Amino acid sequence: MLNVKKTGNIVQELPLVSIKIPSYNYGRYLGNCLDSILNQTYPNIEVLFRDNDSNDDSYEIALSYRKKFAEKGYYYEVSKNKRNIGSDNNTGRLSIFADGKYQYVLGCDDAISPNFIETCINLFLKYPKLSTVITHREEIDENDNKRLTPPFYNKNCIIEGKKQAAVYMMAGIAVPVQRMFDVKKLTSSVGSYYRNYFVAGDWAWNFLYSFVGDVAYIKKPLCQYRTHFGNETNESELNLLGIFEHFTLIHEFYNVGKAFNVQEVIERKDIAVEKLGSMCMRYATKMFYNNLHDIANKYLLLAPIYKPDIVSEEIYRELNDCLILKNDKLIERLGMIEKTYTVNRTASYDPPEGSLEI
Repeated sequence: MLNVKKTGNIVQELPLVSIKIPSYNYGRYLGNCLDSILNQTYPNIEVLFRDNDSNDDSYEIALSYRKKFAEKGYYYEVSKNKRNIGSDNNTGRLSIFADGKYQYVLGCDDAISPNFIETCINLFLKYPKLSTVITHREEIDENDNKRLTPPFYNKNCIIEGKKQAAVYMMAGIAVPVQRMFDVKKLTSSVGSYYRNYFVAGDWAWNFLYSFVGDVAYIKKPLCQYRTHFGNETNESELNLLGIFEHFTLIHEFYNVGKAFNVQEVIERKDIAVEKLGSMCMRYATKMFYNNLHDIANKYLLLAPIYKPDIVSEEIYRELNDCLILKNDKLIERLGMIEKTYTVNRTASYDPPEGSLEI
C-alpha cells in the first residue's frame, strides 16, 4: 500500500518511520506500548520488536499482536535473542534491519500519544535541516500514577544544532521515547565518536545528531516515560555507574567539540563537570527517600570530587545531617530541604538565542 498526502495539487509519498522496540522483562506493560502504536494517526510505519531473552511472557505477548498489526497495515517483525546481549546491543541489532529514513526507539514499558509520529514527521518535512525532533514527556510509575514535570524549553522552537550541542553539555534533555532521528543525516565522521554506554548512550546520540542538523522541541507531552526501580536508569543510580558515565560523556563531548571547533561546547567543559556535584545532591536525596543511607553517603562523598566548594554549601551540610536520621524525622528533614533548595528542575528555560519559535 502506498501512503501519500496531498500538498496543494502535489501528491507526496509519506516517508517510512521505523519504530524499534528493544524488550526485556516488561511483559506487564507491553500491551499498553503496542496498543499506543496501533492508535497512531500516521499510516507508514514499520515495527521491529526484539526480545533480549526475557524470562517473562514478553515474547509471547509480542507474537500475539501479529494479527492486529496486519489489520492496521503496519509491517511488524518479532524476534528474540538466544541470550541477553545488553540493551545497547539489542537496539543496535534492531537498527540493522530498520529501513525507515526516520527512526524511533520506544521502550517496551513506555507509550506514545496517537499523534506523536505524525507530529514529528510533519516537522521533519516542513524543516528539512532537522536531524532531531523532541517532544515533552509525561512520567508514569509502576502503578500508572502520572507526574508531569515542566517542559525543558518554554516554547515550541527550532534550535540551531551546534547551539543545542552546547546545551547537551549540561543536560541530556530527552530519553528515547521523546525523540526521533533522521538517520540519513548522521555522517560517518560524526557517528564514529559514539561509544557504548550502559545508561548514557541516549545522551550521546542526542549530542552527535545535533552536529549534523537542527533540533525541534515541542513542549506538549506526547509520550509517556515509565519510571521505576526496575529500569536501567535507576539501576545505574544505585551502583553510581550513571554519574561516572556522565563524567566520561562530558569529556567525549569536549573532544568532539575540539574536533569540529565548536567553541560553545569547548567552553562548557569545566562548568559541566561541576554540575555533576549538584547532580550528586539530587541522587543523594532520592536515596534517602528510599532509606538507602549507604548509597546516599557515597554520593555525598563523590560530590566534592566534581565540585570541591560544594562542601561549603548549606544543602551539602543538610544532607550530611540526614545520615543519622530515619523514618519520620528523615522525611520531615528532606521535605524542609526540598522547600528551601532547588533539588529538581522546577521551571522551563528559554531556548538558545537565535532559535525559531514555531
